[in-house]
Amino acid sequence: MSAKRDKEEEESRELEELLLTLSPLEKTILPLLHLGTLKKISAEANLDIVSMNRAFQFLSNKKIVKLSKEKKKFVKIDINGILYKKKGLPERRLLDLLVEVKKISLGDAKKQSGLSDNEFSIALGVLKEKNFASIISGKIQLKATKEEATKKLSEEKFLESLPLEFEKLNDEQKNMFRKLSTRKTLVRIDESTKLRFQITDLGKKVIVEIPKFKKELIEQLSPEILRKGTWKGKQFRKYDLASNIPGTFGGRKQFYYDFLEDVKQKLISLGFKEMKGPMIVSEFWNFDALFQPQFHAAREWTDTYSVANKLKSLIVNKKIINEVRKMHERKWHYIWSREKAMKFILRPQGTVLSALTLASNPSVPGKYFALARCYRPDVVDATHLTEFNQLEGIVIGKNMNFKHLLGLLKMFAKEIIGAEEIRFIPDYYPFTEPSVELNIKKDGRWLEIGGAGIFRDEVVWPLMPEAKEQGIKVLAWGLGIDRLAMLKFGIRDMRELFSRKLEFLRTIGIK
Repeated sequence: MSAKRDKEEEESRELEELLLTLSPLEKTILPLLHLGTLKKISAEANLDIVSMNRAFQFLSNKKIVKLSKEKKKFVKIDINGILYKKKGLPERRLLDLLVEVKKISLGDAKKQSGLSDNEFSIALGVLKEKNFASIISGKIQLKATKEEATKKLSEEKFLESLPLEFEKLNDEQKNMFRKLSTRKTLVRIDESTKLRFQITDLGKKVIVEIPKFKKELIEQLSPEILRKGTWKGKQFRKYDLASNIPGTFGGRKQFYYDFLEDVKQKLISLGFKEMKGPMIVSEFWNFDALFQPQFHAAREWTDTYSVANKLKSLIVNKKIINEVRKMHERKWHYIWSREKAMKFILRPQGTVLSALTLASNPSVPGKYFALARCYRPDVVDATHLTEFNQLEGIVIGKNMNFKHLLGLLKMFAKEIIGAEEIRFIPDYYPFTEPSVELNIKKDGRWLEIGGAGIFRDEVVWPLMPEAKEQGIKVLAWGLGIDRLAMLKFGIRDMRELFSRKLEFLRTIGIK
């Protein structure tokens, strides 16, 4: 009997010692464990998920609860899937066109459906596989009945059903997931971890004893407690120094934003001034001032975001407009339209800022740069985004030549990119002549990181009338800053530059 009593007394002391270590957060959670799930407990206790996880980790360390993690995979709709859900899958848009016209040439079908080359190829393949369409003598012909063609496609039904738990997909759904996974960011797999707990025998005893435990404990010392001596006769809560606790992470700048700031400061230290301008620009400054004709393919609606709202036209010097018009009509041999030139678009390239700078009486000699946010309706994947950054710049001076440009690019490759080996390849751009592509060697392979050239006289003379008489030349360059950051940080997917995943952000870019 004595041994039994001694054991009970020892257990009682250990239990009291344990009760003395419980924090207010743990005391709040313990009476609610009977609710069974973290979600219910969180709602009842009015605690956020971070506080809940911390509290349960403490309880687990003290063997009051036993924790387990249940991992599940879910099929979810991805970026392009969301886009296509709104405006229709490529095969749906092509099928709707065929229902209307029955038969159409390949070229007209692509143009009228508004699909890119890749989208059109996919749409055509899907419709042929379903036996909805055939190609005869260069024309697409509808084979399905109108009733068949207007029903929802299996791809559409699958996207509408998401999210779905991966393990619960039936054979048909698994097959559809495999097919859609081959297309750019239509669907993705997300893994979620659900925390579960089980109350231990010790935990059951603690829950019973908590209402009886009336001791007032001091959680922390303060100057006031020490000054007044109110700590006398009271007990301090005991801290568990042996158990691991959840890590805490201090705030810091987002790694890509920090990289852009470093690039900016390097250019400023090299004597460059920053160019700034609006994100909504007229076609005049983005295309016409850069000597791109109004019939150029890049000016199609599929390659730029048009602004639907009617905005007040920016005031443009009439002399500049007239000089640009004359240059287009004389060199390109077409009737230039002011109405088209004044349409508003989202800035698709950073070079528009160079045109605006040349027209604003810049310093000669002068060096300018811009970190420009640009927008294009592209298909999102690991190397393309609909929003991206460009590093643009111009150097204005008299009697400059191609040799000066190559020297400038070598300096950038060394100072900004830290490249050890570079090469130049002849290239073509609408507004520069001659033009060059800059490559650097990384991990044993050559990578294109930007292009450059000397602005054509057709660009410079209408914007800077004095350039012709004074022999002023403009060296222009543009670097894919997003891709440079990918090289620097060893990232393979451009979307990770803008990631919100905390675990990734806590480790990437730490010097």
